Amino acid sequence: MNFKKLLIVVAAVLVLIVVWKFFTRIDRSDPAAVATAFTRALKAQDSGGASSFIVPDQQAAWRQKLDDNTQSMRSGTMERFFERIPAAPTYGAPVTVGGKTMITSADKAFSMEMKQIDGKWYVVKTDFD
Repeated sequence: MNFKKLLIVVAAVLVLIVVWKFFTRIDRSDPAAVATAFTRALKAQDSGGASSFIVPDQQAAWRQKLDDNTQSMRSGTMERFFERIPAAPTYGAPVTVGGKTMITSADKAFSMEMKQIDGKWYVVKTDFD
């Protein structure tokens, strides 16, 4: 394979990666999109992905707490913990009461407190904290 063909293949792969990143990004200005992405990451047992939706100054502590709690669970307990999290969550508009902004899944099984910082929404607290 000559060098020009290699560069074309590399450029095509880079374009595909950029397009994929663009279309799979989360709109941080939409609290329902942030809540959905957080819930899906949590359901997938991706503590790193889920912690990226937590308020920035609490991300490391939240992730450590989640990892410690899930590692100390027995297998059946851990499976039930993650089964409680909706696989395909649907969230409505957030409701602010008493200075706290709460968003609840359509089936009322999962709710979380959210906070907007510099136009971006973050999760502050969940039912599982």
